[in-house]
Amino acid sequence: MKQLNEQLKERIKAAILHAEQNSSCEFVTIITQKSGNYQIYPLFFATLGALLLPHLLFWINDGQESVFLFQVQIIVLIVFMVLAQLPFFLTHLVPSRVKHKQASLVAHQSFHKFGLYRTKKRRAILFFVSIDERYAHILTDTGIDALIDPAIWQTIIDDFRHTVTTKTLGEGYLDAINACSEILAREFPRQADDRDELPNTLIIDPQS
Repeated sequence: MKQLNEQLKERIKAAILHAEQNSSCEFVTIITQKSGNYQIYPLFFATLGALLLPHLLFWINDGQESVFLFQVQIIVLIVFMVLAQLPFFLTHLVPSRVKHKQASLVAHQSFHKFGLYRTKKRRAILFFVSIDERYAHILTDTGIDALIDPAIWQTIIDDFRHTVTTKTLGEGYLDAINACSEILAREFPRQADDRDELPNTLIIDPQS
């Protein structure tokens, strides 16, 4: 993932360790390049273009031979399929609502996949980012939910999105981790019996 070099990964790991050393919570961070492949959308638009363009040519040119129209359909289908596979076109073809819904699904699946619901005190927090979908989410277990208003996490997400647009993904990610860390340390100070239950490193592309 080109947005994150090794130095930045180490800084993120250090920020996660700091968060856990100062609170009784488990902090897991995940970045994935994309949460879905959305292959149905290129196929849909390529087929739509192949069906509509020959009809347009038929009316413009006052009728064409069926063989010619069929050839046009095949060419258009191939061209549209190739173009629709390019990241730029694929990103813009898929509705944001669909991408966010898919990324949210992957975030919740990751929460269970990496065992955040199994910690002793039920105080696990997941910071999930899906780059292509431009989606970020903070998920927390019941022990944290009982004391922290979800609106606080949403504020951190909003600040993260703003930082990403003005600075870099890495800086925004670090700022968000540090903001979460301050809240967790204040509301859930570390206890003598706390132990490390989950990975403290940045998890990249759990779907791959």
